[in-house]
Amino acid sequence: MDLIKIGKYIAAKRKALGLTQKQLAEKLNMSDKSVSKWERGICLPDVIVYLELCKILGISINEFLAGEDIPKETIEQKAEENIIQITKDNKNKQKYLKKIIRLLIVMLVVFIFITSIFIYQKLTQPQNYIEPYLEKSTEMQTANMLSSHPGNILLFHYNSKKNYDSLTMYLTQYQKGKKISDKEICTFYNNPSKGTNTGNIALVVDYEASTLKIIDAFEDGYYVAEGISFLENISNYDVWDYDKIEEKTSIKYSKKQMLAALFYGKEGVSTIPIEELEKKDTKLKNDYMCILSFKFK
Repeated sequence: MDLIKIGKYIAAKRKALGLTQKQLAEKLNMSDKSVSKWERGICLPDVIVYLELCKILGISINEFLAGEDIPKETIEQKAEENIIQITKDNKNKQKYLKKIIRLLIVMLVVFIFITSIFIYQKLTQPQNYIEPYLEKSTEMQTANMLSSHPGNILLFHYNSKKNYDSLTMYLTQYQKGKKISDKEICTFYNNPSKGTNTGNIALVVDYEASTLKIIDAFEDGYYVAEGISFLENISNYDVWDYDKIEEKTSIKYSKKQMLAALFYGKEGVSTIPIEELEKKDTKLKNDYMCILSFKFK
């Protein structure tokens, strides 16, 4: 995100309301020095301040993150761009952290370096993986603020050291434990020159409309598949729940792997961890269940 642009936008909106930095800070129970840092583009407010700050300035979260006024007709597009920008910022932070780690390793003596290599080889997690963002992470909190259906967005990060041709998503549906459909819903083709070997997958679920949007965001762009229907012509449920992978999971190339599951029922639903659902091939006898899977190929 462009901190300078956002800072100037905050300053302009504050001045338009006739507020000083001190007056704005008092409304937020913060110091005027904090407001000064925001407006100079040194840093952003803490994520917990976003909503109150936007309310005071009379702007939306999307306008705040974009650093500009947004016409109503482009709000949805700008929301997608802001979600994608959040994932890019997270990647830049990881790059900076890696540089610091490399510098520290160079400074270590030979014995400690060799020992570190040995420990790394024993304890390192897979280099080709996909993992969920934590619910309390800044990325998840901000994505939920931007979503028109807060709480209905699942966000995952993937890293593939190995080149692949495509990322395909699948939807498998069950009724009373019996499979009723299994289909490929979208395919995103890889372009290593655009940095697509590392990226983020966002699943945005609209439970009321029974539709799904999938966003694959990477360093220099993104793909979107939207309007994906599930449980078509079915409305006799009033309880829903979901589960997803809970930890870093190795990518098994050319093999379909479960990513998340949606559960629906009339009076209640039962769930088990995705890892158990995949390992035991257990199909819970909920009224309806949808399993979202992925395959890198």
